[in-house]
Amino acid sequence: MVMQGSRSAVDVEHPPGHVDGCLFSDADHPTVLVTDFDVPGYLEQARGRIPVDRERIDLPAEAARDLGFLWRLENSALAETRALLASWTANEARITAFVTAWGYERYWLAKALRDVLDAGGATGSPAPSRVPSTRLREVWVERALPIVAPIVGGVVREPVTAGHMARLAVQEGALQVAEAALLPRLNGEAHRVLAEVVERREEIVRFFRTEAIARITRSRREAVLARIHLGWPWAPLRIVGVPEPDEAAALASLFAEGSDRRALTASDAVIGQQLAGNPQPSADEVRAALRFARRRQGSPGRRRVTKDGRPGTAGSRLRSTRSRPVRDRSENGV
Repeated sequence: MVMQGSRSAVDVEHPPGHVDGCLFSDADHPTVLVTDFDVPGYLEQARGRIPVDRERIDLPAEAARDLGFLWRLENSALAETRALLASWTANEARITAFVTAWGYERYWLAKALRDVLDAGGATGSPAPSRVPSTRLREVWVERALPIVAPIVGGVVREPVTAGHMARLAVQEGALQVAEAALLPRLNGEAHRVLAEVVERREEIVRFFRTEAIARITRSRREAVLARIHLGWPWAPLRIVGVPEPDEAAALASLFAEGSDRRALTASDAVIGQQLAGNPQPSADEVRAALRFARRRQGSPGRRRVTKDGRPGTAGSRLRSTRSRPVRDRSENGV
C-alpha cells in the first residue's frame, strides 16, 4: 500500500533510459555500450588455481628477482579494482561484472607466481623507498584517491570510463609482454606456470582493448579523456602509479632484448594509435629504466654485466646486476 496522494513505483515516470530510477540498466538504451565481448561467457569460464609442482622448480637468482617484480604487479589487482570502482565507472554493469571475475583470476595468477617464488627459495625484500616523491604517491593512493575519484567521476561522468579502459588495456598488455619476455630465461615447471599465466591473460587484454577502442572511437570527448589518462606521470608497470624500489633494475633486465621492447611498443600502439600523438606509456617507462640503468652501471665502481650475469666490457649489452630479493607488499593477501 502507498499513502494517499502518492503513486506506486510502477506508476512513477522516469526519463528515457531509466528503469525504476536507475540509469544504464537497460541494454537497449543507446547510452549503454555493448561490445562483442561475451561477458557472461567469461564469467562462466573464469579459471582458478594453477597447480605448481614445487619439487620441480629451479629458479636462477636474477630470474627470481624479475619474477618477484612481476608478482608484485600481478598481486595489485585489489588496488586496481578499488581505483576503478571508486569512480563513476562503477555504474557500468558490464564492466563491474567483468571486473569481478578479473579480480578472481588475477588473484590466482599472482598465487601461482608466488608459489614458484617460494619453491625457488626467493626470500627477503628490497628496502622501502625513502624518496619523498614516492611517499607522496603512496599517500595519494591510500588516502586521497578514494575521495577525489568519485568527485571527478561525478563531474566528468561516462567519458571517464574510456580513460579507465584505456589504462587497463595498456597495463594488462604491458604486463603480458613483460611476463612473456621472462619466459626464455626459465625452464621446466617455472616456465610452464608462467606460460599459463601469459595465456590466461589473453582474454583479459582483449576485453579492455575492445571496451577502450569502442569508447575512444565513438566520441571526441572520450578520446580526449583516454589520452589524458595515458599521459605523464602515469606508468603502466607500477602499482597504481607507485614505483617499486627495484623497478629500474627489473625493467632493464626484462626488456634488455630489442625484440621484447618492440613487442611492448606494439602492445601500447593498439590503443595509442587511436589517440592523438600515439602515446606509448609502457615503452616510455622502459626506456627511462634503461637510461637509468646505463647511468648507474657506468658510474665508478660498478661493472657492466652480460646477459648471463658475467662481467662484460663497456660495449656489452647492459643487464642489471643481481639485486635485492623480492618484497611482499601484498594487496590480495596472497
